[in-house]
Amino acid sequence: MTRCASIAVAESRARNRRIAIRPAHLGLLGLLCCADVSHAASLTTHDWSLCPTQARPVLPQYGDNLIHALADKAFLRRNGVSELLGDVQITRGDQTLISNALDYNNKTQEAISAGKLTLEMPSLRIQAASGRFNLGTRSGELLDSRYAYYPAHAQGHATRIDQKNPTLTTLTHTTYSTCPIGHEAWVLSASKMRLNQKSETGTARNVVLRFKGVPILYTPWLSFPLSNARKSGLLPPTFSQTTNSGFEYSQPIYWNIAPQADATITPKLLSRRGFALGTQLRYLGPHSYTVFNDNYLPYDQLYGAPRWFYSLQQQAEPLPGLSTNINYNRVSDNTYFTDLGNSLGTGDVTQLERSVSARYASTYWNAGAQILQYQILDPALTGSELSYEKLPEIYFNAWTPYAALGGLQTSLHSNWTNFQRSGSVTGSRLTVTPGLSLPLTGSAWFMTPAVKYRYTRYQLYGQTPGTSATPTLGVPIVSLDTGLYFERNISSKIRQTLEPRAYYLYVPYRNQQTLPVFDTTLNDFSFNQLFSDNRFSGGDRIGDADQLSLALTTRFINTQTGTELLSAGIGQILYFRPRRVTLPGNPVQTQPRSDYAGMLNAALARHWTGNASLTYNPYARAFDTAYLGLQYHLGPQRLINLGYQYNRAQTNQANISFLWPITTHWQSAARWDFSVRNGHILDAFLGVQYNSCCWAARILARRYVTTTPGTYNNGVYFELVLKGLGNLGNSIGTYIQRTIPDYAPSS
Repeated sequence: MTRCASIAVAESRARNRRIAIRPAHLGLLGLLCCADVSHAASLTTHDWSLCPTQARPVLPQYGDNLIHALADKAFLRRNGVSELLGDVQITRGDQTLISNALDYNNKTQEAISAGKLTLEMPSLRIQAASGRFNLGTRSGELLDSRYAYYPAHAQGHATRIDQKNPTLTTLTHTTYSTCPIGHEAWVLSASKMRLNQKSETGTARNVVLRFKGVPILYTPWLSFPLSNARKSGLLPPTFSQTTNSGFEYSQPIYWNIAPQADATITPKLLSRRGFALGTQLRYLGPHSYTVFNDNYLPYDQLYGAPRWFYSLQQQAEPLPGLSTNINYNRVSDNTYFTDLGNSLGTGDVTQLERSVSARYASTYWNAGAQILQYQILDPALTGSELSYEKLPEIYFNAWTPYAALGGLQTSLHSNWTNFQRSGSVTGSRLTVTPGLSLPLTGSAWFMTPAVKYRYTRYQLYGQTPGTSATPTLGVPIVSLDTGLYFERNISSKIRQTLEPRAYYLYVPYRNQQTLPVFDTTLNDFSFNQLFSDNRFSGGDRIGDADQLSLALTTRFINTQTGTELLSAGIGQILYFRPRRVTLPGNPVQTQPRSDYAGMLNAALARHWTGNASLTYNPYARAFDTAYLGLQYHLGPQRLINLGYQYNRAQTNQANISFLWPITTHWQSAARWDFSVRNGHILDAFLGVQYNSCCWAARILARRYVTTTPGTYNNGVYFELVLKGLGNLGNSIGTYIQRTIPDYAPSS
């Protein structure tokens, strides 16, 4: 063997001399593709803080694509093979090959190591007992390899990795897990895996998923995508236990029909009711998105008949500015969701909406139409309690820009609706409301005079004999909104504002007793209602008014951060005459003053926030309504919510929800809604989660009132999270996030 100084890299590390060999490429094993696309996106929501820290090597950075070789010794044989010995590194770009002894063929660009060989990259490490690479063709074999893929927090083993070419890789007897080495709570294994980067697909044979050493899933053959492309196959199953249906097991099957269409077919087994089949079809068009869902139970063993549900939702934008929406739902019977709504959050549905709408929006006008119907599921809703259907509703609104008329703003709101309901007065209603306003502002004040004219015309059927079938109503609405701004610095960091506001409203009385009530209710009185020009919602009543609203608001603001530390307001309406316009059955309001209305929002301490809204009746000397909320928020996994809602005539309800760690690995979550007036639970659940480095398990027990008065449904739901792979069971994390404010699941 002859020493060759011309290619000798270094005889000692201190010299740090290099050679450059061109051209060359270091083959990237297809294993990286499999891990990168399949799991990296989902891992962004996982919490790896419980995992051991993964030490990553400091790799050389040369800033070019040349081959750089480092070794303690280098020898050149007569056949052109370089023998590199002692702490060998071959680097190209961000890829480094490490070995104690390595032969490199300058002519074929093949590197061979009979001993340990390591491939290092910023995101991937592969350690092999031996192996060979052809740096020109980017092909080779690695034997008895262990890999670590850092973005996915994943690692595994393969007895052989064959890189056939830059786009085709085969792994023999391979495993995959996001758990630390030696502590694999779950492992996915396959006898052979084939990864084709060109077609962006992978296949595996004899796939077994083990959890705690116990096989929980097996398939003789598996196909999966190596990109974001969808792939047909099995999805994680769900299972739960409820009093209405017993044990329920669902196994979704995904079908990738076409790039713009797919389907999920879900066979379900309900131990107390029988077999059911659910289907979801999705279609993404050039300007639309359509989803169809259905669930069919051929024979419900408890109900004694077939049960079914289907729905269609579509959103579309066929033209710029034009949007359409379809929302159609139907079930076989009124108690379908009470009996079969076992998924979290679907057991208390009281009505299903069916609607079709279209809307066109421009800069200064919009127009639209809709058809709205309901399927009522709550048998307690009868007669006047049922909602009117709109067959159809058409509206047009327009306004002028602020600067167009020297600050004078004009507006037009119009609506025509045909109302239908069985056994009731029906017909159409046209409302047209033109308006003018002139906003005036200064540095410490504002004033906005405004005038509107509300015109309403009906075409009615089924009216009481002797009353007009075409009543009309025309009412002017005049208002003046004024306010002042005062502020002072009460410290170097805190500024206080004082904002008095006066709002005068005049609406003459018009007799509206003979008009129907299609969609109108009396608004709940609150602080915001002080500045509204109509105490009714909907279009069937225009409240007469000769009144003055007086309010005072104060705010405390941190001048350094801009954070509002506290805002509080109180106000009252002074009535100069009785309010004679009422809904049927309600008396004329004669009190000269309204309730006191107050609101409060406060950052009480570093982690405490509170809010409240109150209305106090000065005549009854009692609160008519109250809402009190308090939150302790130490972080997304440490929070407590307390709430109390009170209405002297209707509601007295308390709720508590919390999310709190028990230990490092155990967390708890609960919510409790309780009717103080009736003394019973409305909805309650308690959940517990165990969270480890690479997996989590959740169990949740729920009890809630169904649509049938006095009856409850009890359920127990399970979820197993294999981080970096998927979830098995019900989406408990999603349900808790929806029901506990500010909850952010970590996995």
